[in-house]
Amino acid sequence: RLPVRGVEEAAPRQPFGVAAVLAVALTRVELRAGDPRAAVQALPDWTAPDAESWPLPVRLAAGLLDAVLAERGGDDRRAGRILEGVLDLAEPDGYRRVFTRAEPGVRDLLAAHLDSGTAHWPTVSDLVRGADERRADEPTDRPGTTERALDEPLTERELTILRYLQSILSNVEIASELSLSVNTVKTHVRNIYRKLDATRRREAVRRARELRLI
Repeated sequence: RLPVRGVEEAAPRQPFGVAAVLAVALTRVELRAGDPRAAVQALPDWTAPDAESWPLPVRLAAGLLDAVLAERGGDDRRAGRILEGVLDLAEPDGYRRVFTRAEPGVRDLLAAHLDSGTAHWPTVSDLVRGADERRADEPTDRPGTTERALDEPLTERELTILRYLQSILSNVEIASELSLSVNTVKTHVRNIYRKLDATRRREAVRRARELRLI
């Protein structure tokens, strides 16, 4: 990785943290140029003790790039651990802009993080939903690419339970959260599977995202 301290020594008159900003920018350039190895080398160490003095958006951006690079390198578990660390850092201040303005593919990274489990489920769910809404608002030159509507729409209660299916909560825990009986939740889940033409939870969630229901 790029030695941020060395960059600062080479440009001592720069305000503190500017070297990290430049390193993050260089990482983005290398990533968009299709050179992940160079991007990894350019990425500043956002977990180092001196990184605590960086501006929060810079540190979060570096962490998010770290997660993206881990995922593209095929290490999904490490990507998930890094992403959870970034969310831990962002949560106290409610900082979300770095996620909404992130690299292409971050939405899918966040969606996968919902499936694997996170302590920040409401935040990640909102970020994924927001990304889908922005995508829906984007103009397209390819007519007819919108997913067909369901033959039988989901009810409001089914949509609520569907959102919980993104989490790691069991049916028993979902029932407790919604003050419903477990049998009622199971009935709704069966209806969701039938309407989405799915046979298991992950498949139902994937199908719902394709239809932009969640």
